[in-house]
Amino acid sequence: MTKKNRMKTKRINAARPQSLIVLFLMGILASCSNEVDFGEQYKKTVYIVNSNNLLHVAKHSFETSRDSISVSVYCASTEPITKDLQVRLKVDRRALDSLNALQVLADPNYENRVMLPGESYQLDGELYTTIKAGKQYGVLKIPFNFTGLDPSIPYALPLTLVSNNAEYDINTRLKSIVYQIEMVNQYAGDYNGSSKTSPTAILGIQPSLKAMSINQVRMPIHNLSDDISELLTNFMVLTIAGDNSVTISPWGLSGVSDLGGSTYDPVAQRFELHYQFTDAAANRQTVYAIIRNIDAPPSEEDEL
Repeated sequence: MTKKNRMKTKRINAARPQSLIVLFLMGILASCSNEVDFGEQYKKTVYIVNSNNLLHVAKHSFETSRDSISVSVYCASTEPITKDLQVRLKVDRRALDSLNALQVLADPNYENRVMLPGESYQLDGELYTTIKAGKQYGVLKIPFNFTGLDPSIPYALPLTLVSNNAEYDINTRLKSIVYQIEMVNQYAGDYNGSSKTSPTAILGIQPSLKAMSINQVRMPIHNLSDDISELLTNFMVLTIAGDNSVTISPWGLSGVSDLGGSTYDPVAQRFELHYQFTDAAANRQTVYAIIRNIDAPPSEEDEL
């Protein structure tokens, strides 16, 4: 064999391992490009949304004439369900009792949630919701009427998952919810501002206004404590008329007197209040207060 032929043979032999590697890699890529269906990776599990803390507080407006409690039920899965899933729930007083017992141990000032009266909500037989095929959520709606109930009482409706027609697992930690109804109106919210009893006695205040009806809110007097234990003596009610004039009246046993001239500015979401109350030293104090909703949009005054 000549020297030239030997060199050609070596080049051919050296190329063979590289060719084999390329073919091997091409085979791997070809196999990876094919979709592999591994099927369902985890068990389908059903639970109630917003139930991780058991208590769920939902705001409902006095302005809404036909309102309903809405509870979402979720089916967790790696693949969508192929048939409608019917889920059954029940009103469960034990869930409410359990919540109250646990919370009062953690917080001595906790206010027990109260069972929503049966005549205040509407049930048509048993409670069912349906999660449609291809979906993961179903919503249970329970109509309710707050007429005649005291908004200062934290009413709640406890619900628990019972079963489903596919016998999917129910998450035991997320199977119950205590749905508290918090009634609101356009005047309710957190405010800040000032309250003065003389030109030099000016205090900064941050009252929370609680909706009592479609046009009434309850708030603490001047700088008195807003603790729930002082509810009968430290609060007053603001009633807002159609012309945005405001009438002030006592809540419970508080000795508040309306001095007239109080108003509400719907654009600035601001109250100007004029009233009298009796302080801890039994002295009669005249108050002029200006408070504004902290969520109100910026005004021209804010930019000055």
